[in-house]
Amino acid sequence: MKTIRANRKVGMNTRVCQYRGDRAYRQGRISCWVLGGLGCLGLVLLSFVLIYMLGRAVQQSGFTQSVQQAQRMEQIVEPRLKAIYQAIQRYTTAHNGKYPPNLQTLVPKYLNPEALQPIAVDEKTQVKIIYKPPKPTDPGDTIILEHQPPITMKMSVFGEKIEMRITLQIQKDGRVSQMQESISSSGERRVRQRVRPSAP
Repeated sequence: MKTIRANRKVGMNTRVCQYRGDRAYRQGRISCWVLGGLGCLGLVLLSFVLIYMLGRAVQQSGFTQSVQQAQRMEQIVEPRLKAIYQAIQRYTTAHNGKYPPNLQTLVPKYLNPEALQPIAVDEKTQVKIIYKPPKPTDPGDTIILEHQPPITMKMSVFGEKIEMRITLQIQKDGRVSQMQESISSSGERRVRQRVRPSAP
C-alpha cells in the first residue's frame, strides 16, 4: 500500500514538474517573442549598417577601381602569354622537343614581331614578357613565361594599406598559374600560387 502511494506521489511530482517545465517553456517563448524578437530586429538592422559601412569603406579605398584596372590589364597580358606559348610549342614540335634559346628565335616563322613588343598598359606602365628556357628534365610545373612588372592593386581599408601584386605565368605543361603577393602597411608579406586546370 505504501509502495503504491509512493509511486502515485512520484507520478504526481513528475506531472507537476512537466507542467511547470511546459509553462516555463511557454513563458520563455513568449518573452523571447516579445523581447528577443526586438533584439533580433536590432541585430538585423545592425548588420545592414555594418554592411553599408563596409561597402562605403571599400568604395572610398579605391578597391573597385583597382580591381577593374587589374582585370583590364589581365585581359591584355594573358592572350599575349598564350600566343607566345603556342609559338614555343610549334617550335619544339619542329625541333624534336628542343626549346628555343630565346624568344627572338621564334620570329618571324613562328611568331609575329609585334608579339614581343612591350605592352603599354597606361602612360607609366609597360609590361614585358619574360622567357625562361626550361631544361629537358624540368617538371611540367616549371615556369617558362611570365610578365614584368606584376599587376598591382593598392587599397586602404579601415586605415590598413594593402598592396596586391599579381603575376600571370605559364608553366611548361601549358597551364596558367597566378602568383599572388600581398604586402601590408606593416611589411607583412604573403605569397600564394594558384594554378588553373585548363591549358591555354
